[in-house]
Amino acid sequence: MIKAKDIMIFSATNAFTSTAKKIIEKRHLNNKIGIIEATGQDTIILGKKIIAKGTKILIARGLNIRLLKESFNVPIIDIPYLYEEIYESVKSADCPLEEIALIGFDDCYNSMLDFQQTSGMNIQVIGPKSYDTMEKDILGKIKPEVNILIGGFTAKRVANKNKLSHIMLQALPRNIEMAIDRATNILTSSEAKDEYIKTIMATINSNSDAVLNISNTGEILFLNNSAKKLFKGNSLEEILLFLFPGKHPKNVLNQTEPIHKIVVNNSSGIYLVDYNPIIVNSKLKSAVIVVGNGNNIQSKEKQIRLKLNEKSPVARYTFSDVIGISEPMKNAIYLGKKYAGSDSAVLITGDTGTGKEIFAQSIHTASHRSNEPFVAINCAALPESILESELFGYVKGTFTGANKEGKMGVFEQAHGGTLFLDEIGEMNINVQAKLLRVLQEKVINRLGDDKITYVDVRIISATNKDLEQLVSEGKFREDLLYRLNVLELHLPPLKNRKEDIPSLIEHYRFNNCPEITFSDEVIYKLQELNYPGNVRQLFNILERTITLSESNYIGPDHLVINMGRKKKSQGNIIASRSPQEEFMQYKEEKIISALMKNDGNRSKTAAALGISTSTLWRKMKKYNIIP
Repeated sequence: MIKAKDIMIFSATNAFTSTAKKIIEKRHLNNKIGIIEATGQDTIILGKKIIAKGTKILIARGLNIRLLKESFNVPIIDIPYLYEEIYESVKSADCPLEEIALIGFDDCYNSMLDFQQTSGMNIQVIGPKSYDTMEKDILGKIKPEVNILIGGFTAKRVANKNKLSHIMLQALPRNIEMAIDRATNILTSSEAKDEYIKTIMATINSNSDAVLNISNTGEILFLNNSAKKLFKGNSLEEILLFLFPGKHPKNVLNQTEPIHKIVVNNSSGIYLVDYNPIIVNSKLKSAVIVVGNGNNIQSKEKQIRLKLNEKSPVARYTFSDVIGISEPMKNAIYLGKKYAGSDSAVLITGDTGTGKEIFAQSIHTASHRSNEPFVAINCAALPESILESELFGYVKGTFTGANKEGKMGVFEQAHGGTLFLDEIGEMNINVQAKLLRVLQEKVINRLGDDKITYVDVRIISATNKDLEQLVSEGKFREDLLYRLNVLELHLPPLKNRKEDIPSLIEHYRFNNCPEITFSDEVIYKLQELNYPGNVRQLFNILERTITLSESNYIGPDHLVINMGRKKKSQGNIIASRSPQEEFMQYKEEKIISALMKNDGNRSKTAAALGISTSTLWRKMKKYNIIP
């Protein structure tokens, strides 16, 4: 069984086969080049088999060249017959020239005639008309004195059959080597070309955009996989009318100038079309059309924004994290879940520490935007100029000290998701006007840039102030208020839902110190307080009590001592203070102590206290402990 290789040599003589094998072995080409001894119909039969198995290039001479070229459309390398080869073959006969006949087909016959005329040797040259009539042609022309035939396998077959001697036509190594060099060069070039084409095809087919190549005569030359899927069953005229509505298909095919960013909006979707003419030697040959699907473009934009948003806050709370069994809290949770099904703006009101951000995150995680970004910004924590750059972003070089590459604002970061504007009542009136424009137009301009960017963001805002009062005082825009409080959610203070305090205490204990036990009397006493700081104040009292207690069992004495009941100091009785006064002093001292431990670093201090830097800054201003 013949093993097909990239290059196959068809040999018509033993001498040719022997010489070719030596060259292949010497040059270590056994894995690339193989040899077949065949002539006539055998050449055609075997040629079909090896080409079907992947042979790319053929090498041959004489009759085999004509047979192969007539039958196959692959590169075929011809090895010419040299005078030296014919001379060496004649010389090896070692007999009178009259007794020799040279037998050859096609180019071999012509070379033998030239040799006869050039050398002046009296040698008969016979050229059979065909392989099938070869024996008849030779016997009909051979001279009586001839008894040696010089040629290939065909001549040998006739000689053996008619009791004549036979000598194989010689093949010089350098002649065969030249043919092998040409074949290997073609193979290398062909492989490089195949690799290039396959790379281009893989690149085009992996592209989600549809790519078409159309000739200027109206023939579809190429469609990538996306184009085949998009235009399945459509004629060229239908495709061109779809991509270029209002233009005649012939005018499109004769277009010599590129057309970029055509937006096509129809019932099947939105598409972005690019037209690129292919001009060779000043003549229009074809056009490449690239069709981008609007949904894919938006998806890529979303992925980029999410990648850039990796470090931004994400929502981690859900409604299951909200602790409360009281009617006011149940009503708040019910409304929050209802609001989650809408895209309308939500205004969350309530005192400090009632859990406004927890509700904002819970609304987001229960909405259809739950897989999109949740970005929060505290409007009270930043000066006007910085707040504006944080909201809308800026381009590079906008102001001194800015990020060299510019910065994306929180609106862009939250694209597709939710933006939480905490303490919206503290926002400067000038920034309010710019915020209103964004909410109305749904586009933003980065500072220092004239380009607009579309943003799809749901707004949830929160405040502990009476915004209507601020409107009457001229400190808050009335039109902005109407934009923000489409849906309003008021969170009840802890003093109005004291039945939730046991659940809150258990939640704190379970998550922070499960080994601690609170007595029923302690829980009862904690329910008696008013909590101006709401849940945050309750948790601070619990933290302080547990920290100062030397026992895992918290009884009423521990709680009372920590709340500042009458204490003796150097023999004097110190008047007791209200729980609220004691709590305020404790928070002030705790913040000062944490600042000192962290060398005034607000980020580290906020982390140590378990609060945000904006909350820390607000409390520092409240207690007048700003450096």
